[in-house]
Amino acid sequence: MPNLDTGPGVMRKLILFACSIAAAAVLGGSAGAAAPDVGVLSVEDGRGMVMLDLNGSVLGRLSTGTLRVTDHTPRDRYSALVVGRKLTQERLGPKTVLYRGQGLRFRMVGGGYRIVVRGSGISVSAVGRGVVSLDGEPRLSGEDVGVYSLEDGVDCDVERTLCTPLPDEPQRFTLGSPSGDGSRVQK
Repeated sequence: MPNLDTGPGVMRKLILFACSIAAAAVLGGSAGAAAPDVGVLSVEDGRGMVMLDLNGSVLGRLSTGTLRVTDHTPRDRYSALVVGRKLTQERLGPKTVLYRGQGLRFRMVGGGYRIVVRGSGISVSAVGRGVVSLDGEPRLSGEDVGVYSLEDGVDCDVERTLCTPLPDEPQRFTLGSPSGDGSRVQK
């Protein structure tokens, strides 16, 4: 039997690639052309808050904390998928659900979402167009709060040295700027 490497790093790259293809197809179909200005985000081992308001696809994990999902396009064919231990759901409005639990895994593929992840053990891979806010929250001064990258092709789970520590003050970035790079948005 062949020895196939199916470790978390390989699987994460495959998932990120699949999300990129899915988002490009969704965004390309809705725009009527290919979307060269789609942005990407990778977050690994985050502690604090990650907020995404985008059209595209998001895959993630959360060790412990809350996940607030607002579906901007509730009548489309896409819906959020969230699983985990001790999972509770609280409907906050017609388009918003608050999830709490441990070992949460979530997938939002296609459509438009506002996603707020708060807690520890945050891992997110996203591709699309929109805005991202990052805020690392250390328990102790100097504590590692995780890393992120807005660079295409950089997976912080695999290439942590190419990633930047999460900011300790809230910062906003765009995904899918005309140059294809994430850029800082004025506060």
